[in-house]
Amino acid sequence: MLDRLNDQLRDVSINDWKLIISLLIVANSVAVASLGWLVVNRTAPGPPSLEARVMAQVPPTRTPLPTFTSTATPTPPPSPTNTLVPTWTPTPTGTPTITPTPTDTPTSTPQPTVVRRPAATATPTPIPTPSVDFTANVRQLSACENEGKHHLFIYVKDMNGEGIPGMRIRVSWSGGEATMVTGEKTHIDTGFVDFAMFKGNYAVQLIDQVAETAGPITPDIPRNEECAETGNAVANSLFHYSYEIIFQKVR
Repeated sequence: MLDRLNDQLRDVSINDWKLIISLLIVANSVAVASLGWLVVNRTAPGPPSLEARVMAQVPPTRTPLPTFTSTATPTPPPSPTNTLVPTWTPTPTGTPTITPTPTDTPTSTPQPTVVRRPAATATPTPIPTPSVDFTANVRQLSACENEGKHHLFIYVKDMNGEGIPGMRIRVSWSGGEATMVTGEKTHIDTGFVDFAMFKGNYAVQLIDQVAETAGPITPDIPRNEECAETGNAVANSLFHYSYEIIFQKVR
């Protein structure tokens, strides 16, 4: 495209170039003149407008109105006269008579007749008649009571708790027996007797009496019990246990 443009420019003659340049100069001159005219008109002050002329006028001076002065002398208002109000005297009224309100006479309500049944009489539980004359109570002695002994401490007592002397007692074990009579150690109790045990089981009976049998009783207990009061570590131990037996008369 540049080659074609160059070829076209070569075809323009000198006169044509002069004409083109002249037209460009004239167009530029017109543009410059127009810009100058716009600048001058923007900065130069124009004639004042009608509103500006009106606002610039001096406002007229207002003539003050005359002050009205009253020539009449004011008459003071008359002072009010206090009028006495009569004292009110209350009119006594009679005390009204109170009419007692009639009291309703209470009507007695018939009470139901209560039929009381006679209290049931508790039937006392009959005390069973013992089937024996003497009961037998057995108690193992504590370690401090025993202190290593292995005995039967036997008591025979009457219905008042007193010892009965002369009571025959049989102690039996496997392979043997022994007979004793109470009252031989009266310094302890008149109905007392004792017997030393060894190994095995023992039974105790009252001879010639209807009585319970105490037993079987044994010292064969493989356990050591200490008495803290004496420090005896074997106060109760194997083959060294004792029992208290009381035959109590009940009829």
